[in-house]
Amino acid sequence: MQGQLPQDTSDRGTIIFVLGLLGILLCQICAPIAFFMGQGYKRDCLAEGMRPSGLGEAGRIMGLVGTILLVLWLILVGLYFCLIGSIIAAGA
Repeated sequence: MQGQLPQDTSDRGTIIFVLGLLGILLCQICAPIAFFMGQGYKRDCLAEGMRPSGLGEAGRIMGLVGTILLVLWLILVGLYFCLIGSIIAAGA
């Protein structure tokens, strides 16, 4: 088809996908890494006149979702410790 960019065939998209999947399922610290690597990968592909692979895009999106979940989890843990601290301070 005319007007469409060729798709990138490197392994970077697969690596980003695996990091994004790990970021959602096992190790949340992998999620921001996948997201930022995915952003750079997309930028590099477009600069080279290629389309990012589907796995790379999926990994970038999973990285974004995992990063949001990580931030929410950190907020909840912080609120939990604030609540426990206020309960302990009120009881003393």
